Amino acid sequence: MTEEYPGSLSMHLTKSRLESLSDGLFAFAMTLLVIGLNLPDKSTIVLTNGFAVQWLISLYSDFFHYVLAFLILGAFWLIHHLELHPIKTMDRTFVWLNLGTLLFVTLLPFSTSFSGDFHGLTVGAIVFELNLFAIGMGMFFQWKYSTGIGKLVEPGLTIHFIRHVSLRTLIVPAVSVLGILVALTGSQFSMTVYLLIPPGDYILYWYIKRRAENEV
Repeated sequence: MTEEYPGSLSMHLTKSRLESLSDGLFAFAMTLLVIGLNLPDKSTIVLTNGFAVQWLISLYSDFFHYVLAFLILGAFWLIHHLELHPIKTMDRTFVWLNLGTLLFVTLLPFSTSFSGDFHGLTVGAIVFELNLFAIGMGMFFQWKYSTGIGKLVEPGLTIHFIRHVSLRTLIVPAVSVLGILVALTGSQFSMTVYLLIPPGDYILYWYIKRRAENEV
């Protein structure tokens, strides 16, 4: 099946091309995250076990941010797959919404490294949290457009599925707002709010399931 822009707006862009670009940029961003784990300058290295252990311990902040960003990007990639799977056609607006989202995806290695280098500072945490907020809202807006005025999804898509994906895209932005508020208080532990994502996603799953069962 070939999904093209209708009429004069046709750019002969298939959904598979957009999926390939998106998957590639997600993979590239997830790979770049590890670059934030910097090795010490060779001139400062002392070849002792104690120095090696001390250096590894000093990386706790960078490693925490790396793992956190990698897992959240993985969750975003899964949501992105959920959003693109029912798409039957595309238009310029949807493509540019998707590209805008991918812009912030590729920015995440920078904000992750920045927050790790400025661990404990409010601005370091907020830069990282704003980046995640932007990715999540980008996912939300492209899904709302494709299932709303864009009418790009397959017919017969249930309202329960549409609502489920919409709410899932808002979990990370909601947690990011909470993290920003915590960071503004001066707390150094604003990143720990992202531990709320797994239980939040689990609770949302059961909420949507129960609501669907009650409406049958």
